[in-house]
Amino acid sequence: MLVHDSVVALYVQLANCLSDAIYQGEYKPGDKLPSENSLCKQYGVSRITVRQALNLLIQQNLAFAVHGKGTFVKAPDISHELNRIISFSRVLQLKGLTGYTRVRGFQAEAGDAAARERLGSACAALDLVGYAAQTPVVYYRSFFPTALGERMWEAARQAEAAGQAFSTFDLYARLGIRLKDVEQTLGAVNADAGLEKILSLPHGKALIVLRSLYSSHENHPLEYKLGYYRSDIYSFHLQRQV
Repeated sequence: MLVHDSVVALYVQLANCLSDAIYQGEYKPGDKLPSENSLCKQYGVSRITVRQALNLLIQQNLAFAVHGKGTFVKAPDISHELNRIISFSRVLQLKGLTGYTRVRGFQAEAGDAAARERLGSACAALDLVGYAAQTPVVYYRSFFPTALGERMWEAARQAEAAGQAFSTFDLYARLGIRLKDVEQTLGAVNADAGLEKILSLPHGKALIVLRSLYSSHENHPLEYKLGYYRSDIYSFHLQRQV
């Protein structure tokens, strides 16, 4: 509830209550926030206070208003620079977002011909889903040489248990493995039924696909990764010289 004699303005307190509800998943992207009348009654404040609070959420990029319909929760807006490699946790930090990663699955023996060809060996597969606030925003399917895959899986389970936001890029640092370079290809694909379920997407939504091949300082391939990014949330930027 709001504290009426606090040094913090009532509209700021109300905005904080609503933003907490958004981050905790009570209101999801696309959901309509309670009406001005409902918020006035629920929190015992004036309509002006409610409008100031909703405007603050809009300024914080957490909500958007539709004339005549109300105020709605906005999906996170994440931009990713391609001229350098940064981890999922760092991406969220730069955007001022909270989040976490879930381990969706692990296969000690993955039968993916494309991954075996790129890695030059039998491979294991690790599936991760990255969340911004409570919204799934990216699905990673990574392939590793079998022995490394087991280590990455254990590191991922530890990071998940700690409630951390992470990608495999974070896990290399945890394991003390230095990367030399990465080869990447950017593309697009329509989500199939499986990806729609994983990323909570409507039917036929397009995804950005980033294919990455990581190599060690000894020029050994370490990981072939497919990253499926929600196109309504993610954008990628690349600066090039001409």
